[in-house]
Amino acid sequence: MKYPQNDWHPHLIDPSGERANRSEELGLTMLIDKGISIGLFEELLQLAGQYIDYIKLGFGTTMLYPMELLQKKIRLAKKANVILYPGGTLFEIASHKGLIKEYFYFLKKVGFDHVEISDGTIDMPSSKRRKCILEAVNQGFTVITEHGKKATGSQIEVKELKRTLYSDLECGASYMIVEGRESGEDVGIYNSKGIIDKEFLHDIEKMIPKHMRNYLIWEAPQKQQQNDLIHFWGRNVNLGNIHFEDAFNLECLRRGLRFDTFLTDRPGPILQTD
Repeated sequence: MKYPQNDWHPHLIDPSGERANRSEELGLTMLIDKGISIGLFEELLQLAGQYIDYIKLGFGTTMLYPMELLQKKIRLAKKANVILYPGGTLFEIASHKGLIKEYFYFLKKVGFDHVEISDGTIDMPSSKRRKCILEAVNQGFTVITEHGKKATGSQIEVKELKRTLYSDLECGASYMIVEGRESGEDVGIYNSKGIIDKEFLHDIEKMIPKHMRNYLIWEAPQKQQQNDLIHFWGRNVNLGNIHFEDAFNLECLRRGLRFDTFLTDRPGPILQTD
């Protein structure tokens, strides 16, 4: 069979035959932007924008941008059909300072339509978390939440993760991120060497229905973590805190265009429903 010029055979584009289409809202990829230049930002979107769903402006870096450059990043992302949004730490600062109303106003004024609500650094009662999610949704924001503490050595309890996930979604959140920080070490589901607690993953598999796990985004900044999560959950697992230079690498892992995932015998349970 002959193929049009510059048109690759589909089995070469995706050897796995399992990669979800972008419209299916599975296999989400979220990058973390810790302050790259406008030029690099634009080049990345031109090169790999079709493989990126979200870009998070890490920590509170949003507040350090000149307004013109911040709005330019927002425009470039929207043009590439990529969602750009501020990290949850900035929300937590606003909450701690009693400035949530002002924070939401600022986001709308600048041009953001997504907001992350988290309590990784502060202590927030579940009632206030629910109230903040509901308020953000009522103001027209799409809400992404995050679960887990950022302090070194912090761990996540499966029952609490499940309770928070169900509560957040009930309030109108679209996804919930599982904390892993930008290091992926000694926090959440990772030990001090960045190794995943697979017993935890098995517990999640037992306690949370397959279709509900579609709403989890696993922070996995290290390549081996991405590889392990793909092997465990399937090629269309939602992954976050991916470094900019790894956007192509991750997509290759997902499709089996790298040795690590060329052969994967796990069918990818998150694509199934109960």
